[in-house]
Amino acid sequence: MHAKAPIIGVVGRKSSGKTTVIESIVQELTKRGYRVATAKHVNQKGFSMDIKGKDTWRHSAAGANPVVSVSDVETAILMKDGAQRFSLDRLLSFTPETDIIVLEGFSWLVLNDERVGKIFCIRNREEYEDLRKKAKGEIIAFCSAQPMGKPVLRINEDSTILVERTLRYITRKHKISKILSRLPGLNCGKCGHPTCEEMAATIYRRKAKLNDCTPLKLRSKLKTRITVNDAEVPLQPFVSEIIRNSVLGMVSTLKGVPISGKEEIQIKIFSQTPRF
Repeated sequence: MHAKAPIIGVVGRKSSGKTTVIESIVQELTKRGYRVATAKHVNQKGFSMDIKGKDTWRHSAAGANPVVSVSDVETAILMKDGAQRFSLDRLLSFTPETDIIVLEGFSWLVLNDERVGKIFCIRNREEYEDLRKKAKGEIIAFCSAQPMGKPVLRINEDSTILVERTLRYITRKHKISKILSRLPGLNCGKCGHPTCEEMAATIYRRKAKLNDCTPLKLRSKLKTRITVNDAEVPLQPFVSEIIRNSVLGMVSTLKGVPISGKEEIQIKIFSQTPRF
């Protein structure tokens, strides 16, 4: 299982300071060598980065999707999909070489997704109480442009504290992702956790060990190995034996190939890079 970039969501009403918070976080993270991607939800119906009548607009109008625009200073990918098809998994697929992703807005995605670390920009105590009750997962901080007292940070005055909390969250998520990459990704639940991601977080907290993962314990006993582009495919014992017996059964029909039935099977699958 490949490690995923930590996602941080900065959520708040209009003019609550979200962009200011993102600027301070991104500046500090890039200064420290992190590769940061950002995504902003534009809450304006019908908004487009494209301009009607321009060549790229004409490409889209003709049916092209996406349209890629390349100049001497930037590359832009215009996809005519909109928010209805946007998801965090899709965003992660767009940014495979990114260390951290920072979202501005997207409250409908961020609030209930436990994978996202949340920074809430609030304007009053009512918003604080409401978001504190609704949000699922980890809240990195509440912050405001107005003084509200603890635990709410001031956006400008407490930017250093906000960045430190964000860095701690990112460091922890990266360590959990490394543990997750060593787990099989089957989400079998045999360890007592519904997902491998939750198991990885428990191992990080030192309340479990890698060897508590049943498929990992059984891996050394399996007689089937499958790799796709050098990445091993996790197998359950039952599936492993079905594949092994099937392959041995087919090979045993070949002339001059002695098969006893006790052999181990290694299957390697590679994707060829197309040549143009």
